Amino acid sequence: MTVRRRIFNGLSDALIALLRLNQPLRLHRAFLARVNAVKKISIQGTVMAFDANEELHLLRAQWLETKEPETLAWIDGFAPGEVLYDIGANIGVFSVYAALHRNCDVFAFEPEAKNYACLAKNLYLNGLGRRVKALNLGLHNRTAIEFLQLHGMESGAALHALGEAVDWRKERFQAKFEQSVMAFELDEFVKCFGIALPNHVKLDVDGNEPKIIAGGRRTFSNPALKSLLIEMNENDKALIDLIHSCGLKLDSRTRTATTSRYQDTYNAVFRRA
Repeated sequence: MTVRRRIFNGLSDALIALLRLNQPLRLHRAFLARVNAVKKISIQGTVMAFDANEELHLLRAQWLETKEPETLAWIDGFAPGEVLYDIGANIGVFSVYAALHRNCDVFAFEPEAKNYACLAKNLYLNGLGRRVKALNLGLHNRTAIEFLQLHGMESGAALHALGEAVDWRKERFQAKFEQSVMAFELDEFVKCFGIALPNHVKLDVDGNEPKIIAGGRRTFSNPALKSLLIEMNENDKALIDLIHSCGLKLDSRTRTATTSRYQDTYNAVFRRA
């Protein structure tokens, strides 16, 4: 957290205490109930609405068109009605875009509690409660009760890790909180609940990608899966070989505003040969 942010938080806490906004006052509850900031954006004629009550919620909505243009272009290539698994959906901006712009059926997997709550609200704002199945669980290489190691506590934050507190560079970090979650092998989850196989998968879980693919080898190897978009370390040959073993071949890779902060990462698209 920056010095400026710490100062702002301290002043905000003092103001809240001074005005007694942290007390169970009826007026306070009524005021909070009226706060409902919504950000509407339009991309290629598709209008979407997103919750904007938190800073990161607003930023993720504003950045949708500019931060990862290659992800939007990848989604634009989907056939109407195809199935997308959005693994690591966060607050669901790409799930909403795929459902509204390409009429896709989406399964959005997001284990972090605050992100999931905002994801559900964004689906409500866009009337997508059935077309996008939001699932508050993690995918892993085993089915168990696991701990999600939270890198930050802000709603809309990323860089969390399921299981060990190890980031995408395989470096340990100090978790702010350990949130218990249900974790599933993807293959077992698909079999147990009989859900539709994916035609496309977006996989962005900040380091847990190999375990998810290992727990979903049948799903990733199924001919129904046409493409995979994944954020990855360019030096991770073991992960590339694992994806290749599922019959998916590297088609393109792009550095964008998302990955430019890290010199060794990029967004890669793998396609069925």
